[in-house]
Amino acid sequence: MSKASEDYLKKDSDVSALESLFAGSLSGVVARAVTAPLDTIKIRLQLQQTKNAQVSGTLVISRLLREEGVRALWKGNVPAEFLYVLYGAVQFTSYSALNHSFHEFQQHHGVELLKLTHAFFVGCATGIVSTMVTYPFDLLRTRLVAHEAKNFLSMTSIARQILRSQGVRGFYFGLQPSLFSFVASSGLFFWSYSLARTATEALPVEQIWGVEALCGFAAGTTAKALSFPLDTIRKRVQIMRPDSVLSMLKQNWKAHSLRGFYKGFLVSLLKTAPTSAISIAVYERTIAFERKQRL
Repeated sequence: MSKASEDYLKKDSDVSALESLFAGSLSGVVARAVTAPLDTIKIRLQLQQTKNAQVSGTLVISRLLREEGVRALWKGNVPAEFLYVLYGAVQFTSYSALNHSFHEFQQHHGVELLKLTHAFFVGCATGIVSTMVTYPFDLLRTRLVAHEAKNFLSMTSIARQILRSQGVRGFYFGLQPSLFSFVASSGLFFWSYSLARTATEALPVEQIWGVEALCGFAAGTTAKALSFPLDTIRKRVQIMRPDSVLSMLKQNWKAHSLRGFYKGFLVSLLKTAPTSAISIAVYERTIAFERKQRL
């Protein structure tokens, strides 16, 4: 394997906390800068209340531009930037630390998990850590994007509303379904990425510049396809604040069946897959650059 395509997320990687912190933060900045409008459209599609489950992305875009203007595509972008930078930093730093610790634990106890199993469990643990740290920003971003009006609410005004009506606990409203969503998505993502990198090792593509982005794209697609219903539930809980998650699920199933849980999936995939590709590629290449500078 060439140095350019070194896998810094593999089981026995020795990436330091400082390296992963910087690379993860940078990956979040770059990924968000490219995909902000698609994220807004995705959330609007997920929150559609019409009985027609086939509301198109084109219809949502045209209505949004007509009623709220071009700026609406970047609604919630400030908290989203915080979210992406913070999530990128926490995600990759915690994955790096947990990856190293879990590998040492296996060696100490004479246990050797398969690479894919190891990646899945470390990814799930990473999802828990990342969610607990970044959830308030995710909640603020979702509330801002869902606000369908030309007068733009600020992140601080939304935060004040939550504090007044619900207190500090309000920033973690809907945390339980979100944990399921993020943990499943994180575990599946790192499992898929490990699988993709393993699959490319025997192929000429491993020597091609950009294999990280290719594998990240595949991992993001797989994780999103399998965990999207949980993501839809998370958004609905954050906005609707139902008395019972179960009753909300029953209502959604009765009105839309399985299709209701995949509203906005294609738009979400168009956003998630490139985001994953960019995030992973920037992270891996930044680590490689940092190490090259030390030589």
